Amino acid sequence: MEELRELLQFLDLNQRLDLKAVALSHVLSLTGSAEGRKLILEFPELMQAVVKLTTDKTHTIAKDATLALINLTGDESGAVTLHEACQSCPETSGIIPWSLEQIVDEKSKLADPWCMVLSNLSRAESLSTKVLDEIDKDEKLILLLANAFSRIGYNKEAKLHYIASIFCNLTQSSRGRKLLCESKHNLLQKLLPFISYQDNIIRRGGIIGVLKNICFDPVYHDILLKDHDGILCSLLTPLAGPEEFTEEENDKLPVELQYLGEDKLREEDPDLRKMLLESLLQLCATKKYREFLRSKGTYEILREYHKWEAKVGGDREALLACENVVDILIRKEDEIGVDNIRDVDIPSHLGEKFIEDDKNFIEDK
Repeated sequence: MEELRELLQFLDLNQRLDLKAVALSHVLSLTGSAEGRKLILEFPELMQAVVKLTTDKTHTIAKDATLALINLTGDESGAVTLHEACQSCPETSGIIPWSLEQIVDEKSKLADPWCMVLSNLSRAESLSTKVLDEIDKDEKLILLLANAFSRIGYNKEAKLHYIASIFCNLTQSSRGRKLLCESKHNLLQKLLPFISYQDNIIRRGGIIGVLKNICFDPVYHDILLKDHDGILCSLLTPLAGPEEFTEEENDKLPVELQYLGEDKLREEDPDLRKMLLESLLQLCATKKYREFLRSKGTYEILREYHKWEAKVGGDREALLACENVVDILIRKEDEIGVDNIRDVDIPSHLGEKFIEDDKNFIEDK
């Protein structure tokens, strides 16, 4: 701690560049270990100094300072501690608004690392609320975020993939889901195409996470599946392959899923496949949407997917997630016997048995 106190004098915007660079390099290296982060997170003045240096006119200094913040906010306790330290200092109290400003700035050279900082901050529920508070102050801000994400090349200095993670974090709350689903700007429609974005797993994984969070909220099932097939196509396309269907089966499918080419590939990441299947399972909660999914050929897509996962994909958790959806879709409604599956009260002993059965299935016993 004494060594860090000595470094503090060199972590100043007005300090000589060479001294500032050496001191910041040492701090950055410390943030690479749990012990180093613990020391820094116990030193509010040092955290405040690092945040100030993210505004340094020398790009390498500002970048190293921002990279240090990414490491310090890597877990929830660090994110909360850093935010609290900045709140006690007027000059650094705006870490959330500053990060948002940098992310939507088309010329910011540090937009990508700031995306990662805000992604880390917004994972904490208390800080996610503060991010939403900041977005609510300016109705244009959420549209700017969506445009920055959806327009490839928006910022020539940044990829902005981690905006997807920010949206995913925000939609873990009902307030965040409302922001995307009820926007007059059709924000959700701007994000959906990136569910199949093959160039970056962070980008497509974040948007799959957004859709999963929304599917888990029955309030939005009407919005998700009303009057168009776009949401369902977004969920099914990554699970669909090049298999051929009968003419009758093809007629069921949304147009976008009919006659896919021989080069059609499925989502390569098993965790993302599982998330897509879990989203579909949530949409099976009520009779209305079970019938909708059946009418759109969801079973037929999953039937072929199941064959592929069993032979090629090889992920038991994804296979189980698929079977959970198929088991519902292949049943007739009089067999299911309830409108909303969520209303079914499962005795504790049966619940424990189902959990054990799933565990044995995943372990291939």
